[in-house]
Amino acid sequence: MKCLLDATSVKVLARAIHCLAKIGDELHIEPTENGLTLKTVNASKSAYSAFNFHLPFFLDFCHISENTVQADPDEDTVIKCKLPMKSILSVFRSIGSLEKSVETCNIMLPLLEALLIIEFKCKHGIIKHFNLRYFECESVEAEFCKSGYASKFSCSSRFYSETLLSFHSSTQEVTWSLAMDQVHLSNHIDDEVDPSKCVRTEVTLAKDEFIDFNVALCTQVTFCLKELRAILAFAEALKLDLDCRMEGAGQPVLFSLEKADLYSADFLLATLTPVLDSTATSSRTTSNQRKNDVSTQSNLSKHSSPVPILRDKADSRTVSCANLQTTLMPIVPESPCHTSRLNSLSLIEPQLFPAMDDNLDLEIQPPPPKRARARYIFQNCLKATQEARKRPCEVFAPDSEGDE
Repeated sequence: MKCLLDATSVKVLARAIHCLAKIGDELHIEPTENGLTLKTVNASKSAYSAFNFHLPFFLDFCHISENTVQADPDEDTVIKCKLPMKSILSVFRSIGSLEKSVETCNIMLPLLEALLIIEFKCKHGIIKHFNLRYFECESVEAEFCKSGYASKFSCSSRFYSETLLSFHSSTQEVTWSLAMDQVHLSNHIDDEVDPSKCVRTEVTLAKDEFIDFNVALCTQVTFCLKELRAILAFAEALKLDLDCRMEGAGQPVLFSLEKADLYSADFLLATLTPVLDSTATSSRTTSNQRKNDVSTQSNLSKHSSPVPILRDKADSRTVSCANLQTTLMPIVPESPCHTSRLNSLSLIEPQLFPAMDDNLDLEIQPPPPKRARARYIFQNCLKATQEARKRPCEVFAPDSEGDE
């Protein structure tokens, strides 16, 4: 792939990357014949985002990767890759400086080099060159159809941002209640939390405030507010209208925006599944749980601690691109030789010593203890006399002939 962008397009691309970085940790790059697609999925797979940049967005675009060693057109392919968000954010860190200094941007994906090459041509003849290592991967897709949603309404992104200012920054989830003539927003509060110890915020949006309002089904939908803030940050900076499509509780919500024929974006967010309100089913489940607790109490007493059930918060959300399930921790049997720490050296495979010759008879004795070594070293010092050893000696001066 090889594409060329002007200063205005570079600013839009940088804002799109910043928006995707607030949702996922990896950026998927997929060149197509119609343009460039940037995608991401969050860690819990409850949010999917995709930016589609069309051909008029670029000054020059070629989706086929060029072979840098041997320019053989038969071997050219289309590369689909991903790279960490931290690496791409290091290039597009400051949007303001890019808008003031960058004149053109050249992005390349060579075939034989696993590098994403970004080159900025700035003012005063300054050229900035970046090489980012990527990983080849398959395409990431989310199955959805815009025409299949029952309700659709659109409004300016600034109106949504001003509405969300009423909610506290610590609010994690927001509930949208659709009616035939209005939309009611409120912060979501779990059943476990005491209502008297939390703040409830509610905002009502009339039908006249929307550009397009078509609600066919009155429903109540709850989803995360973090991804919505990231979408509004991108749309409000470029003064774009935001379309919202909803179907019902438990079904994903679709936010989309579009700028003429230049680019478009789709954001698919998972919603909370509806909770059964019938008292009969709740009483049955509680009675069954009590019976199971009584029957399993004897079995759990054998172990030192009960096995907890791990449940992710995102398990209650359903999205078409992922199926989330609750998992149980496996029971680890008690062993008599229990060790609290794992030695790191035990993870290394032992290396065998080289084979020695059988003819060599070497007696390897263990070293003596400390007291025995001290006696061995000082045994000559404790003797009364030292043993005289017969040593050959040379006479340098002869004896005198006699006494005078």
